[in-house]
Amino acid sequence: MREHARLWRAEDLGGLELLRARYVTHAFAPHAHEEFMIAVIEAGAVAATCRGTSHVAGAGDILLVNPGEVHAGQPARGTVWQYRALYPDADLLRAVAVDLAGAGGHIPRFPCYVVHDLEIAAALRRLHVTLERADAALLERQSLLIRALARLVARHAVDRPSPRRIGREHLAVRAARAYLDAHASEDVSLVTLARESALSPFHLCRTFHREVGLPPHAYQTQVRVQRARSLLRQGVPIADAATAAGFYDQAHLTRRFKRAVGVTPGQYVAASAASSPR
Repeated sequence: MREHARLWRAEDLGGLELLRARYVTHAFAPHAHEEFMIAVIEAGAVAATCRGTSHVAGAGDILLVNPGEVHAGQPARGTVWQYRALYPDADLLRAVAVDLAGAGGHIPRFPCYVVHDLEIAAALRRLHVTLERADAALLERQSLLIRALARLVARHAVDRPSPRRIGREHLAVRAARAYLDAHASEDVSLVTLARESALSPFHLCRTFHREVGLPPHAYQTQVRVQRARSLLRQGVPIADAATAAGFYDQAHLTRRFKRAVGVTPGQYVAASAASSPR
């Protein structure tokens, strides 16, 4: 199998650096990062050293390296090592911890290099895959990032902060919903939505999901699909309806539309035309 690696930055997330790679023979020399390194192994296994201890981690495991910690790694014998990694800086993890508990200000630290937590691994992988998609909305990207990191910190950091109790902040959620309804076609940020609702970003995500049944970014997609349906019924061409409703392009609309409605926009238009009085 060939080796490959892709490194990129999510500029809309403060320049967050991400890596997707598959290595067959490549070995990392001992090194350290200024940022955290959080990696999810997708296939194969890695033979690694960190904090003076040797480890072997396989598919589904999470690697956690604190800033400044020297570590090294290579594919375990007889396997490839395929993984996805992100490198959040200390300020981002501190902000996540503050948002999670509503107090404090310390930088979280992870005591274990290898963590086996399939739920968190799936959340991190979903985040990484989403950040590689050009059509992912800013609200979705920010929400998945905050939720994944907050859950990781809450479950695996030293002196784990306890998440604040979720109340029923009806007025806050109502304000957030109203803002998404009124700005469906805009690339709304989680920070803007949190400001409109007077809640912190993570607390808003949790409260919104509890009361509405969907996280904010999924609700945004639902509003956009309904807007597109209305436009299609009015005879607006599919590509124009996609843009007007806030989708990246027609293909993006088609994927989201079929998941919600059960048919493609083209099939929906044809069915609407067939049922219209002549």
